[in-house]
Amino acid sequence: MSERNTQDQGEVRSNEYDDDVRTNPRETGKWISALVALIGAWLVVQAYLLDPIAGNFWSDIIVGVALVALGGYNYYRRSDARNGSVAVGGFVALLGLWVIATPFLLGSTEGTAAVQSDIEFWNDIAVGTGVFLLGTYSAYAARNRDAARTAART
Repeated sequence: MSERNTQDQGEVRSNEYDDDVRTNPRETGKWISALVALIGAWLVVQAYLLDPIAGNFWSDIIVGVALVALGGYNYYRRSDARNGSVAVGGFVALLGLWVIATPFLLGSTEGTAAVQSDIEFWNDIAVGTGVFLLGTYSAYAARNRDAARTAART
C-alpha cells in the first residue's frame, strides 16, 4: 500500500499515484521511443540515398520527420518518469501502415502502378512493419500501465 499524506486543505492524496509524480519510475519504454526516432531518421536519410526522384520521396521525408518528433516526444515523457502517450503510439502504428502502403499507392516516377526497385520496396516494407509493431506495442504497454494505475487508485 502507499503512504497517505494529508495536505493543508484536509484533502487526502496518495504520493505514489499523483498525476505528475513518477508514474513510470523505471522509465520503461525509452528504448522503443528512441528506436522509433532512429527509424524516422533512417527514413529521411534513405529517401535521399536510395532514389531521390522516387514517387514516395516526400512521403518518406514527412513520415520520417514525424516519427523523429513523435519518438522524441515519447522519449522525453518516459525520461521524465511518466508513461508514454497511447495516442502517440497509435499514430506511430498508423504511420507504419502508411509506409507499407506507399510503394503500392504512390509507386515510382514511371507511374502510380509501378513499384520501385527491389531495395526501395523492401526497405519501405521492413521499415513500415517495424514502425507498426513498435507503435502498436508502445500504445498497448502505455494503455496497460494507465489502466493499472487507474485501478490502483480506486
